[in-house]
Amino acid sequence: MNQEEIIAHVLLAKNGDSASFCKLYELYYKDMYRFAYYTLGNEQDAEDVISETVLDAFKGIRNLKKPEKFKSWIFQILSTKCKRQIAVYISNREHLTDDSKTETAITDDHLYAEYIDVKKAFSILNETEKLIISLMVFAGYNSKETAKMLHSREGTIRSTKSRALSKMSQYLKEEFA
Repeated sequence: MNQEEIIAHVLLAKNGDSASFCKLYELYYKDMYRFAYYTLGNEQDAEDVISETVLDAFKGIRNLKKPEKFKSWIFQILSTKCKRQIAVYISNREHLTDDSKTETAITDDHLYAEYIDVKKAFSILNETEKLIISLMVFAGYNSKETAKMLHSREGTIRSTKSRALSKMSQYLKEEFA
C-alpha cells in the first residue's frame, strides 16, 4: 500500500469507516507485534498491549490531525502501553516475597536482572532516543524507514541511535564497574 492509499484509509477511518481502519491494522500488525514482543519479551502481553492500542487508536483516530503521521501516532500509543506494562512487571516483581518465589523464578533471576539492567539503561535516554532505539532495535526498522516515520534525516537517526547506544553502554559499564 502506498502513502496515498494509507492517507485515504486514515481519512476514511477518521470518518468512521471501520473497514479502512482494519486495513491499517492489517498493514501495521506485524511491526506492532514485533515492537511489543521485543519490548516486553512476552507473547501474551504483546498481544494484550496491541489490542489496547488498537482500541485506543480506533476511539481516538478522529483526533489525529495529520493523516500522514498515522504510523508514528499508533506506535506512540503502543510505546506508552508497553511502558505501562513494564511498570506492572517491576511492581509485581517488587511485591514478591522470598517465600513466594518458586524454584523457576529463582533460576530466572539472572535473566530478570539482565532485563532490569537493560531497562534501567534504556530509561536514561530521552524520549527521541527511546523511540529510535525501540523502532530500530526492538521493532527492526532500518534508518531509512525510521527517518521516514519520524520525518527526519537518515544521518540524524543513525547518529542519535549511536549516541543512545553509547549512553546505555556507558551506564551499564558504570553499573558493573
